Amino acid sequence: MKKGIYRCWATALLLLAILPGQAQERPGRGRMEWRYDIGFRYYFDNREFDASEPYLLKSGTTHAAVLTPTVSALWQPSRRVKHTLTMGADFQHDMGVATWDGTFREGILYYDGQVRTRKGMFEGVAGIYPRALMREFYSEAFFSDLNRFQDRYFEGVLLKWAGRRFHTEMALDWLGKKSYESKERFQIISAGSWAPANWLALGWAADYFHYAGSWEAPGVVDHGLLHPWLKLGLVSPSSDLSLNLRLGAILSYQWDRRRADKASTPGGGEATLTLRFRSLSLENNSYFGDDLLPLYDGVDTAGHPYADNLYFGHRFYTGFYDRIGLFWEPRIGKRVRFRLGARAHFTSTGYMGWQQTASLRFDFGEAKGGKLR
Repeated sequence: MKKGIYRCWATALLLLAILPGQAQERPGRGRMEWRYDIGFRYYFDNREFDASEPYLLKSGTTHAAVLTPTVSALWQPSRRVKHTLTMGADFQHDMGVATWDGTFREGILYYDGQVRTRKGMFEGVAGIYPRALMREFYSEAFFSDLNRFQDRYFEGVLLKWAGRRFHTEMALDWLGKKSYESKERFQIISAGSWAPANWLALGWAADYFHYAGSWEAPGVVDHGLLHPWLKLGLVSPSSDLSLNLRLGAILSYQWDRRRADKASTPGGGEATLTLRFRSLSLENNSYFGDDLLPLYDGVDTAGHPYADNLYFGHRFYTGFYDRIGLFWEPRIGKRVRFRLGARAHFTSTGYMGWQQTASLRFDFGEAKGGKLR
């Protein structure tokens, strides 16, 4: 079965690589244009959480290399409209694993349409598309840093609007189709921001996760988060130094319909202070409030744990939580991004552990839906 999947995607990519030879050599408005992209990502995350075991997290290392070749067909019938169809594959090899079985992780197939108006840009995406197309801010109460790496693609639709001072996006990610063992799962995500001044921004992030039952384990769990926030920025005239403070509330709606008569609404507040000087940045994040993962240790009607199947955010949002991180991100080149960092984690019980991270991104081409020209 795996070999068949490999052959299918390899053949499709080869055909798409040959077909552009029949297209126009000099692309222009109203003509078909082909673009290629070979994305590479190196990811290292060593987590030393012995201080929290067995309470919250276990120590471990995620160490992987990811290759994402894609090919795109672009058609721009006018200055205001652009269509892009992208196909590719995601391959990941975990360091230290002797076999290359399971290297193929995901097929990539999506349509990206852009329409420019007098007030801004509208963009619609449908298919299996990269998470990187989502550009708004999401707290790690929504998606942890490890979840963002492991779940790199969404399956569904993405709608975006970008004006001069207002940006917003809404996405649907279909995570599971109902069967005897598999649950019907989907997530609706929305975020946006409005910047009335260069030093002030107001925004939000919200999601609703529908975790339904399978034939084996009937039942439904609802899980939603809402994060309204305010951001204050102070930037020096040289732009080498910046200081930002983000303040917001995190509200939650959670209901295991089989086990509870009504929903629970835990919540709290979050503050993030970021100091950046050239390629160095220091970030401190503090959460004060209730346990945002009250069902984490629960099980469904068949005895399967909820855990990370229900929650995608960081495990430490169970009460008071403070995270401090130091990062170095030198300017290497337009298509190369390198980041080195260290983060320490604290809860009301004290020090929980720390992690060391390193990542390298390289994009050879521009096949991820470039802007209108």
